[in-house]
Amino acid sequence: MEHYLGEKLKSLRESRNWTQADLAKRLNKAVSTISGYESDAHAIPLDVLASISLLFGISTDELLDLETSESLSLSGLAPAQQAILEDLRREFLAPSQRGKDFSPQQMKILHDIIKAFS
Repeated sequence: MEHYLGEKLKSLRESRNWTQADLAKRLNKAVSTISGYESDAHAIPLDVLASISLLFGISTDELLDLETSESLSLSGLAPAQQAILEDLRREFLAPSQRGKDFSPQQMKILHDIIKAFS
């Protein structure tokens, strides 16, 4: 199945419960530009790809689906533990513009970690 960059961007944005306006503000772009990126109507410039990568805490290889191996082996972990670690990585590696407060999603992840690994 072919994977388009616009779909990936939309998925990343929705994983944070951000609107297109939220993402546009973070990237200093117009909402219509974000919409164009997500629908693959507009190519995403390299500088914007780099900003998206930093914003979501993922490598450009991962953003472009070029990464084939994980840097941390999850083998031997239960599927629930693997999912929790993926959530952690996604949620906590990205630079936060929310200040010091944890989001409800971050609190849920922390709760799940304590429960699953204790």
